[in-house]
Amino acid sequence: PRRLLVGAPWDGPAGDRRGDIYKCPVGPPNSTCTKTNLGKEPLRGVPGAFWGQSGGARAGTHVGTRAGRRQGGVPKPPRPCPQACAPLWSQECGTSVFSSGVCARLDGELRHVETLAPTVQRCSTYMDIVIVLDGSNSIYPWAEVQSFLGSLLSRFFIGPGQIQV
Repeated sequence: PRRLLVGAPWDGPAGDRRGDIYKCPVGPPNSTCTKTNLGKEPLRGVPGAFWGQSGGARAGTHVGTRAGRRQGGVPKPPRPCPQACAPLWSQECGTSVFSSGVCARLDGELRHVETLAPTVQRCSTYMDIVIVLDGSNSIYPWAEVQSFLGSLLSRFFIGPGQIQV
C-alpha cells in the first residue's frame, strides 16, 4: 500500500503543540489520514524523554517528517527509510538549555525504530571553572572584579580537594 507522509509540526492544542505525523493512503477516493501519535512516543536512548517534548518537558518541539533512503547491502537497491525529526527539541541540564534537535528512523508502519541524536549529551553534575588573572591590569577597577568573583564563587560548592592553584 502506497502512503503519503504528512508532517504537521504545529499539531496539538495551544500551549502543547508537539507536532505529529499523519499517514495518508494514496489512491482510494475519500480515504482519510491517520495520526501516528509519534509526539507521545518515548525517545529511545534518551531516558525520560518523549518525542514531542524537550528534556525539560517544554512544548513546541515541532515533530515533522522527512523521507530518506538508507543504503542496504551492496547488491540490494536502497530501501525507503522514513525519518521523523523534531528540530526544536532541546535538553535541559540544570539551568542550561541545549537545542540539539533529534530525529528517528521509522519502520514501514511508522513505529519508532532508532533515535538519531548525535549531539544529545548526559547532564553532568560537575563543571570545571578556570579563572585566569595574568597581572596585565586589563581588568579594572580591581575592587569591582573582586566583588564579582566573590559573588560568582559563592554560588558554587567547592569542597576540599576540588580547587587547584
